[in-house]
Amino acid sequence: MRVGIIGGGFFGFHIAQQIERRFGDVRVEIFEREPTPLIGAGTTNQCRLHMGFHYPRSGYTIYQSIMGFDRFTAEYSEFLSDVDENLYAVHHDGLVSVEEYLAVMSSFHLKYEVLPITGELLRRPDDYGLLIKVLEKSIDVKALRERLVRRFDGVLHVDTPVDEVDAAAGTIRSGTREFGPFDYVINASYTDPNMGLPDDKHFRIKWELAALVLAKTSLHSSMAVTIMDGDYVSVYPAYDGLHTLSSVAYTPMRRYDTHAELMADYPHRHEIAEREHVAAKIAQDVGEYLHVEHDQKELWVTAKTKLATDMGDSRVTEVRHHDRLFSVLCGKIDAVFEASDAILREMR
Repeated sequence: MRVGIIGGGFFGFHIAQQIERRFGDVRVEIFEREPTPLIGAGTTNQCRLHMGFHYPRSGYTIYQSIMGFDRFTAEYSEFLSDVDENLYAVHHDGLVSVEEYLAVMSSFHLKYEVLPITGELLRRPDDYGLLIKVLEKSIDVKALRERLVRRFDGVLHVDTPVDEVDAAAGTIRSGTREFGPFDYVINASYTDPNMGLPDDKHFRIKWELAALVLAKTSLHSSMAVTIMDGDYVSVYPAYDGLHTLSSVAYTPMRRYDTHAELMADYPHRHEIAEREHVAAKIAQDVGEYLHVEHDQKELWVTAKTKLATDMGDSRVTEVRHHDRLFSVLCGKIDAVFEASDAILREMR
């Protein structure tokens, strides 16, 4: 069997690994547009292995996170760390009330501990109706990237943007070069899940350029805080004692209705972020809500693909099948097994 995978990100490498494990006689080729694979893997997820506390307005996203949590932990445990002080604060002016938030979490039997609200970490503590401590994990995306590349037994094509997929023939075209035929083509490109699909199977999607600040902060390396649910902020552990800083207002630094518009800006994403002072805006926004000092180390900027109907409340994963093509709408990293399982069920 010969399989071509478009997209050398986490979803692409994970699916390749699962296919190699299932089928002994298989040749897998991954096609990555960038010179280095996995440059965005996990970064849009803020290095967070979710249990669902982040999505009180999307029961399906909570369900996918819960179902994927244990399997992700079993498969990638060496790259996960417990977040000992993982706090969620529910703001009075948020999109869900305290009662609604707790009702949703309780309906999924999620465990949490209610804590007293103080001004030690939260600015203006009277603005909050609830503070809870929950069990989630942090993903060391740097070490995970290295492991995925090292254990991949197939062929990796870098600097190879894919321009066209022929789902019936099982071929992939990059510029003037054609690859295949493949028994199966898996589109895990993240930004263009509609490539190769007929119009009636297209995902209705939109795009963002999303930025996260990687920084040394005044928080303990195993502490996190997320303010719910609306245009608020979060600080979450990453690796090497660092945290990521995210702002709902400024992390999505640009929004797009078409893939062409996104790709026109994508090669210049870091210049755009610098010109628009995105890192400073994220840090300032975090400082509006939290007593957190930081020393910036990097600014991560990557693309994020979302359902067109998303109102900041969901990140679903879905697979659509047409001829030899499987196309993956890549959602939360913890839902990756839902994608690989759906593909493996239909491969022969």
